[in-house]
Amino acid sequence: MNGEHFQKHPDLHERQNFPETWVWMDIETGNSDRKKIPLTVPDSITTWMASAFVMSEKLGLGITEEPVELTVFQDFFLSLNLPAFIIRGEELVLEVILFNYLQEALEVAVIVAESDSFEFVFPDNEAVSMASIRHVYIESEGGATILIPIRPLVLGEIPISVKAMSFAASDFIRTTVLVKAEGLQQTFSSSLLLELSATQTSLSRDIMFTFPLGVVEGSQSVSVTAIGDIMGPSISGLDSLIQMPYGCGEQNMIHFAPNIYVLQYLSARGQVVPEVTERATDYMMKGYEQELSYQRADGSFSAFGEQDSSGSTWLSAFVLRCFLQARPFISVSDRVLQNAAAWIAAQRGADGQMVEPGRVIHTELQGGLDGPVSLTSFVLIALLEDGVIRAQYAPQVSAAVTYLESCLAHGVSSNYSLSLLTYALALAGSSSSQTALNLLIKRADMRNGVLMWSSPDDGLSSSWQPRSADIEMASYVLLSLHKLNQVADGLSLMRWLSQQRNHLGGYGSTQDTVVALQALSTFAALGESQSSDINIRVTNTESDTIASFYIDQDNYLLLQSQQIDPEPELDLQVTAEGRGLTLFQLNVFYNIRTEELMRRRRDADNNEAFNLYVELFDFEVNGAHLYVCTSLSWHLGLNVTGMVLMEAGLLSGFSLRPDLVIQDAVVKKVETQPGKVILYLDSVTTQETCLFIPLLMEFKVAKVQEATVTIYDYYEPSKFLLVLVTRGDTVGDTDDPASGVLLRQIQFNRF
Repeated sequence: MNGEHFQKHPDLHERQNFPETWVWMDIETGNSDRKKIPLTVPDSITTWMASAFVMSEKLGLGITEEPVELTVFQDFFLSLNLPAFIIRGEELVLEVILFNYLQEALEVAVIVAESDSFEFVFPDNEAVSMASIRHVYIESEGGATILIPIRPLVLGEIPISVKAMSFAASDFIRTTVLVKAEGLQQTFSSSLLLELSATQTSLSRDIMFTFPLGVVEGSQSVSVTAIGDIMGPSISGLDSLIQMPYGCGEQNMIHFAPNIYVLQYLSARGQVVPEVTERATDYMMKGYEQELSYQRADGSFSAFGEQDSSGSTWLSAFVLRCFLQARPFISVSDRVLQNAAAWIAAQRGADGQMVEPGRVIHTELQGGLDGPVSLTSFVLIALLEDGVIRAQYAPQVSAAVTYLESCLAHGVSSNYSLSLLTYALALAGSSSSQTALNLLIKRADMRNGVLMWSSPDDGLSSSWQPRSADIEMASYVLLSLHKLNQVADGLSLMRWLSQQRNHLGGYGSTQDTVVALQALSTFAALGESQSSDINIRVTNTESDTIASFYIDQDNYLLLQSQQIDPEPELDLQVTAEGRGLTLFQLNVFYNIRTEELMRRRRDADNNEAFNLYVELFDFEVNGAHLYVCTSLSWHLGLNVTGMVLMEAGLLSGFSLRPDLVIQDAVVKKVETQPGKVILYLDSVTTQETCLFIPLLMEFKVAKVQEATVTIYDYYEPSKFLLVLVTRGDTVGDTDDPASGVLLRQIQFNRF
């Protein structure tokens, strides 16, 4: 059988629409009890299950008692078993599964359309004359599987078109497979805050970036963005401000808290933006509903709700603070607030400090000897958020203020604890707040004309981003300056903070993003409203214009973005003319080769926060196990961390076996994302903890590239360690692609 059979089926339907969800719609029936809606069934050979509910002013709410099923079927069809993506350099086996439910046997030709995006790996089999065509005989009520190996040649989505042809029936599927670049993805962002006025209607600034050694060819991407509001990048990115998992009670608040500060900011500025208001309110409602699932029966909140042994004073205070701030915008249950506040107040110690019966999942709040100062300050900030709560728990508030004033008098060594204490005392109206602020200013370092604070950096890896604790400290100082009516002293710090955001509009983790956006919105709302009329031109070293933007009153909240060529050395001049404010950002994305990471590791000091050992066992035919051991490095001076995340990259072709995952006191939660498994660890200590990650081989892939296992402190992502795991296999062996094991362990710092 050959290509002539394409002519015998001119009406052959090309199946390419395979949605996970088919119908999701609202319908008004009016006075009728029926409504007909013509719909086209998707191309999936499957059973769809439909449910519905109806609301009527007279009859109330009605819900379907059981789903209605619709089965889509054809007597002869093919199915492709393909991964969502593979890595460049790997070879993918197209697994074509054929089903024949006809009353006769079929001689079938399976034809894979040729493409410039991939090449066929010609099998060592004399029976195969053409690499793109296979012939198979299928009995009635039978099936068959055809394996056709290919080698992708380009990055991005590659088209896969497969026809199964016979005289009696045929089928045709078109789909795509994503080919990703090898290596590890890196990002870099640099921002410029450009302010134009009647006295300065033009200014130019330079911005530069040089790609490092070992960049993976074809992985580079560069964009420049501009927006006409200091809060603009965060408003634009409200749905995804950070590139981290959000699977616990504290991390869920990244979907809730930033919306508050955006709406507060717009309200204070008198700006009416219905689309932003609707979007922020919707996110807030969803975040609120999700957060309630982490509230315990006693009114407290914890990272994993009733799964934890106790509520968390710190998390309960954080949630209470944000829920109180949200009340002007959404409905928040008084019972939820009162129960949380009552539980928090009951955690008062004998000397006025707040105690933590649960786990402190934020490592920085442990703070050694100053840990009680940080926690008490954090809780006091929450209790002072609302006048009714403050009056209701006046004894606890007064005792906490007295305790913090005493600690200040005796000395607070941690800059982080001191920044929290300063803001808490400023909110309380304590005269000691100015003393605390003066002490903070004395401890500050001057960097590029901006006062900065830092904490010990043991176990940190180098990064272009400031560490999360430094962002938090700068934010609390800004809030203190605002509360103490010293706004002018904070303008340079506000400008600096506005330029440290990532390409998503957030910072490193949940806490620094939330408090930084509160500080930014508070300060930025004080500025005078002025119309925007700005032309921005981006030129290279040859003075060629490579990007341009125009910002006015109609689009100042629109994040404009343009791609530019990823030259090895980017030396850009940004010129703004007109009047108003704009935040310009250069965003760079690239992958770096593992060999370069190995070289950097050899050149770096051995200063990791964690120890990490990984071993791969894949002697099973269709499965494997990752054996991972980790511990906290002794040199940090800590016995235990807060919450730690472990991300185990999956070798191509493998997926997690959730039925074999063991969750215990250490592994609190397991999530899967495309290409990786995320484990939420309650903590890591100096004692080694080991665990197994069970894997299942779902797809056949050869020349498998390295996978990575990373571990990091959620609230200080620069405390980070990564191990590479390589699986050996027989190149081009489609009968047994799971042969051989090769383990390579490399440890290196983030950069």
